[in-house]
Amino acid sequence: MSPEILRIPLIAVAGGAPSDGGLGLVPAIGVAVIAAATLAVLFNFIKQPALLAYIVAGLILGFSAKSIFGGSVAAMETVSHLGLVFLLFIIGMEMDIRGIFSLGTRAGAAVLLQTPVTIALMMGLHWAVSQMGWAPSGFASSKAGWFYFSTAVALSSTAVAVKLLADKFDLTSQAGRISVLTLIGQDIWAVLALSYVSTGASSESGGGPSPFVMIGGALVLAVLFSWMAKVVLARIMASLARSPDLITLTALGWCFLCAQSISAVGLSAEMGALIAGITLGALPTSSEVLAKVLSLRDFFMALFFVALGMSLPPPAAEVILDSLALAAIVILSRLLLFAPMLMAARLGPIVSFTAPINLAQLSEFSLLLVPIGLTAGALTPDEASTISYAMMLSVLLSTYAIKYNYNLAIWFERVLGLSGKRRSEAQPDVHAERGGGGGNHGHGAPPEVVLLGFYLNADALMIHLKKELPELLPRILVIDFNVKNHPKIRAYGVQVAYGDISNPETLRHLGLGSARVVMSTISNTFLRGTSNERLIQDVRSINPTAKFISTAVTAEETARHMEKGVYESVCPPALAAPGYLQALTRALNTQKHPDS
Repeated sequence: MSPEILRIPLIAVAGGAPSDGGLGLVPAIGVAVIAAATLAVLFNFIKQPALLAYIVAGLILGFSAKSIFGGSVAAMETVSHLGLVFLLFIIGMEMDIRGIFSLGTRAGAAVLLQTPVTIALMMGLHWAVSQMGWAPSGFASSKAGWFYFSTAVALSSTAVAVKLLADKFDLTSQAGRISVLTLIGQDIWAVLALSYVSTGASSESGGGPSPFVMIGGALVLAVLFSWMAKVVLARIMASLARSPDLITLTALGWCFLCAQSISAVGLSAEMGALIAGITLGALPTSSEVLAKVLSLRDFFMALFFVALGMSLPPPAAEVILDSLALAAIVILSRLLLFAPMLMAARLGPIVSFTAPINLAQLSEFSLLLVPIGLTAGALTPDEASTISYAMMLSVLLSTYAIKYNYNLAIWFERVLGLSGKRRSEAQPDVHAERGGGGGNHGHGAPPEVVLLGFYLNADALMIHLKKELPELLPRILVIDFNVKNHPKIRAYGVQVAYGDISNPETLRHLGLGSARVVMSTISNTFLRGTSNERLIQDVRSINPTAKFISTAVTAEETARHMEKGVYESVCPPALAAPGYLQALTRALNTQKHPDS
C-alpha cells in the first residue's frame, strides 16, 4: 500500500461536496454507516455475520445510489483503508508467535507451512490445467492471475473464524487453538503476499525500489522500532500511565510512524502497522490500547467492506458459478491439504478435521488483492468479482460449518475409518471459556478473582491473605493503571495487568468474563472516571454469573449496591467504627497513675 492511503483528502476534512455534485464525504459516510448498521441488525436476527451485512449494504448502495455518492466513493475508499491499518495493528498486539512453537515441532510446522504449501500446490495446479488447455471454473484465466487466486485459496478470515469460535466458546479447545494459531501464521504470510504483489504492481508501473532494498530496509526499520519500543516508548508509556487517553493517542502515533516508515521503503503500510503492534504488544499498556483501538478498527473495517461492496459489479450468473467453484476449491484445499498435514503432526482425526473446517472460508485479505490485481492487469473485472463473491459465499457457508464443526469432523472420522485414533484430544474445553470473556491477561490460566484497582484496602487485603490464605494469591488478578504499584503487587504473589477499569473493553480483554469473583475495594471517593455503581453494571454485562463485592462509605450506599444484586457490599467506615469505639472506651477506662 502506498503512503497516500494514509493521507485523508482535504475534501474529507472539509466535508464539502465534490465537484461532480454528489454527496460530500461526511454525508456519504453517514449514509453508508446507516445502511450497514440497519442490515447488520437484520443479519443478526438470522444468525449471519456482520461482515456479510456490510458487503451486502455496499452492494445495495452501489446498485441503487452510486450516482448520488459521486466522487465521494473514491474518497471513502481511501479513508476506509485505515481499517486495514488498525486491523494489522491489533493483530500485531495480540500475536503470540511463541504459542505456535508450544504446539510442538510437527504441529508448529503444519501451522506455519499451511499457507505456502497451499499456494505452491495451487500454483502447480494452475500450471497443470493450463498445460492441458482447460479453463475450469474457479481458476485464473491467465498466468498473471495464478498467484492472486492461489493466495486467495490459501488464506482464511481471521475476523469471521475467531468471532464464530468465540460465540460457541471453542477458542481454547485443541482444535480452536490450532485454528487461531494457523490464522496468526496466515496473517504473516498475507502481509508478505500483499507486499509482494504491491511491489510487482509498482515495479511494472515504473521504477519502484528493488525487492532486496525493500526487504532490507524493512528489516533494519523493524530492528530499530523494536529497540525504540523497549528503550524509548516503554518509558514514555510508563510516564503516561495515569492518562489512558494519552497512552492510546501515543500508541496510534507509534502505529502511523511505523506504517509511514515501512511504506516509505516500498512495502505496505499494513506491514508497518503489524510491526508497530508486535513491538507495542510486549508493553504492559497494550491491553488498554487494544481495548480502545478495537472500536476504531470495527468502524473503519465496516466502512471498508461497504466501500468494497459498492465497487462490485452486479453479479452475473457466470460469476456466481465461478464463485461457487472457488469457494468449493477453498473447502477442498483445507480438507485435502491441511487436514493431512495435521494428521501427520499426530494431532488426531477430530482436531485434524475440525481446524480445517473452521478455516474453510476466504480471507478479507483476499479482497485486498483485488484492486491491486486489477491495477496491475493481472485480474479481469470478472475474476475480481469472482474472488469477492466467493468470499461472501464462503463466509455464509462457514457460519453453519463452524456451528457443526465437531459433528462434521466425527462424520469424516467414521467415513474414513479413523475412529480409534486419539479422538479425545479434540473435545472443546468449555469450562475454560465459560463466562464468555474471551480475554487473556497474559499469565496462563484465566483469573479466578479479579480486583479492580489497587489502593489502601486492597493492600491491607493482600497482607491479610498472605498470612491467612496464601494459596489464593496466585489465583488473583489485579487490574490497575498505576504501573508504579505493579512491582509491589507482584511481590504479594498475585497477577497484575495494566488497564483502565472504567473501560469495559479493557476488563473484557483481560479475562473478567472467566472470573468467579470480582472485587472493587476502592470507594467512590477515590475512583476517577467511574464508580462502584457503574462497575457493577459493567461487570454484569460482561460476566453475569460473577459474584461482585463492592465498597461503600455509607449505609445508604451499601443498600443501593445490594439492590443492584451485588454479592456483598463492604463499608469500611462501618467496619472501623467498632474498633474506634473499643479503643475509645479503653482510653476512657484506663486510670493513669501519678508516678507513671
